[in-house]
Amino acid sequence: MAMEAFVEEILNDNPISNAFRSKYRVMVFPLMNPDGVDEGHWRHNAGGIDMNRDWSVYNQPENRLVANYVVNATNKNKNKVIIGSDFHSTQKDVFYTLPHNRPSSIFPFKDLWLEGMEQSIVDYEANDEPGDINSPITKFWFYLQFGAEGITYEVGDEVPREFIKEKGITAAQEMMQLLVLR
Repeated sequence: MAMEAFVEEILNDNPISNAFRSKYRVMVFPLMNPDGVDEGHWRHNAGGIDMNRDWSVYNQPENRLVANYVVNATNKNKNKVIIGSDFHSTQKDVFYTLPHNRPSSIFPFKDLWLEGMEQSIVDYEANDEPGDINSPITKFWFYLQFGAEGITYEVGDEVPREFIKEKGITAAQEMMQLLVLR
C-alpha cells in the first residue's frame, strides 16, 4: 500500500512529479515474490528461501533477474542509480537505512528526507534505524553496487491504511522536492 501510494504520486500529473520524471528514470518491481505469496509466505519464495537475504550470492532466480536487469539497464542507458527503495511490512513502522559512516552519493538525502516527512505530517516522528552493511539485503546491494542511498521502508502491520497512504504520498513528494528543487 505504501509503495502503491508512493509510485502513484510520482506518476501524478503535477509540476513536481512532471519535473521529477523529466530528470530521473524510475524502475519499479511491484512484487518480486508472487509464488511465495501465493503459498502464504511473505518473506520466502516458493522454494522456502528468504529472498531479502540473497542479495550478494543470487541463488534465487528472482533476485538474480532483477539485479541483472538493473545493472544492465543502468549501463545501457548510462544512468546513475542514486536511490534503491524497498517496501516491506512487519510488526513496526520503521525505515532501515544506511549507517552514517557510509554516506551515499546523495548524502545527506536520508536525513533531509525523513526531516521533511516529519515536518509535513502532523505529530509524526520517523523511526530511523541505520544498520550495518554486512547483511546481503537490497538496501546494502544498492549502496555497494552503485553508491546509492539504500532505504527499506517497513510498514507496521497495525498502521492504519489511510496513514500508510498519506505517508507513501508524503515520502514521494519529499523525495521529489529534494531531488528536483534542491
